[in-house]
Amino acid sequence: MGAKWKHFKTICKHKIIVFKECHACGITWQGIIHDLSKFGKTEFIPSAKHFQGNKSPIDAEKEELGYSLAWNHHKGHNPHHWEYWTDYGADGEIIVQVIPYKYVVEMVCDWIGAGMVYAKGEWKQSEPLDYYNKVRKGRHIHPKTEMLIINFLKCIRDKGLNEFHKMARCEGGYSYLMIDYMGIYCP
Repeated sequence: MGAKWKHFKTICKHKIIVFKECHACGITWQGIIHDLSKFGKTEFIPSAKHFQGNKSPIDAEKEELGYSLAWNHHKGHNPHHWEYWTDYGADGEIIVQVIPYKYVVEMVCDWIGAGMVYAKGEWKQSEPLDYYNKVRKGRHIHPKTEMLIINFLKCIRDKGLNEFHKMARCEGGYSYLMIDYMGIYCP
């Protein structure tokens, strides 16, 4: 089976998991449109060329070229990536914005989907938080957004995906979440 077909199947597996997670979290549309840019030639061709099956092809492209055009395109077209919400000030300082709630939820669903696809059946509830703690140092995320992310990831680790879904939907005692995060009442 060729790399293009394998890469296509991996994207589809990922999208199916992310769709299910987003739907369970009450953001079905985000699950439908999640990562559609991966099917365009700017992202698909270089990613298929660097396909490995056990991790993102973006890393292999970066190792080969020192950068990834596919990644630059992807993070600029998909607001569930924290990089989408960063900019540079006139003096070169990194400016971070609070990420809208639905995109934080989608980001966590994305991490769940990636973890499940690459773990090939060995995924554990602790994986998203373990992943975040591993990469956290190099991330530029607004403190308010990071607090929400960590609360979601600890919920997954300690109580499981079903409880995370309730939390994301602001149900079962979690109605305060959007008020605290965005100042928006979540009925």
